[in-house]
Amino acid sequence: MNTTGRGGLVRRLIPVILTVLALGGCGVSDALVGVHPAPVESPQGAPLDADAAAAIATRVLDEAAAAIAGKGKTAAAARAAAMGGDALVLAGTGKASADAPADPLSTAREPQVLAISAGREWPRAILAARLDSDGARQMLHVLVSASAVEPFKLVASTPMLPGAQLPAAGDLAAGAPLVSAATTLKVPAGSGLTLAPVQAAQAYAAALAVPAPKANPAVSVKDSFATTLATTAAAQNKALAKLATLTQTHVAATKNLVGFRLADGSAVVFTLLTRTDTIKVGAGAKEIVLPAEYKAITGKAKATKAVTLTSLEPVILLVPSAGAVTAIGAEEILVSGKAS
Repeated sequence: MNTTGRGGLVRRLIPVILTVLALGGCGVSDALVGVHPAPVESPQGAPLDADAAAAIATRVLDEAAAAIAGKGKTAAAARAAAMGGDALVLAGTGKASADAPADPLSTAREPQVLAISAGREWPRAILAARLDSDGARQMLHVLVSASAVEPFKLVASTPMLPGAQLPAAGDLAAGAPLVSAATTLKVPAGSGLTLAPVQAAQAYAAALAVPAPKANPAVSVKDSFATTLATTAAAQNKALAKLATLTQTHVAATKNLVGFRLADGSAVVFTLLTRTDTIKVGAGAKEIVLPAEYKAITGKAKATKAVTLTSLEPVILLVPSAGAVTAIGAEEILVSGKAS
């Protein structure tokens, strides 16, 4: 049978090629793509470079902003695809603000990458800053990729307080250790932090209570957010006089807490507080007339017994290596209420 056809030629060439490779030594194999062992990836440092992180932040923030501005089931699905954690919780209220322009086709400001989580394991995270659509507030955002098969999502988005500063996170290429709610409730030995992140959130929340705040020397409530809350509550109680009384409780919802260790040893932590305002009508009052904002959310113009209002408060805490925990970012969002 003739074996010089195309199939026979291929069969003859295979052993010849194998022989050449076997005899050629390093010179031949070195010229072949993929023959060298894959380089060992260093477990240290950031898994992304600054340019890649900036491109991811721009894409995710723009997608989240467009999803927040949208309506209906399509927008809800888009929010779930672009957001997670506390950012998705806030977006679900329909009252969360986006930092990009309301028109997603208009020019958005480029985010500045401040930190990239260290290490090659998951989750991986990016800390970025970008001015809001009015250019009036500096927003801090955290984006997280939970696993190798999941894209980065926006998990926290909070405006910085006026005059507040965030210490440097250090070299982007070196990466910054990631902080999460899984961090022990006790201050980790040798961590250098005055409080564990979850403890810090709980202590800050307790220190905001009205009329009986729980003071803690490890937590400061001299920031503009805390002082505004206290001043407003005092003014409301004064206005209510003997007609009613106002109490406020703050609870730290730390399930989605996330943050980064910074170059000076401190940690920046993003978490969520739930605030409950309770106004009880006094025995000497027949009823109280509700302000327009409360009327809109409770559906009632007056209350004869009580008014309960719920607000979500995303906060950014700076947990230092020495000194008191302080808030450097915060926002209050009234989400629900009832009157009886």
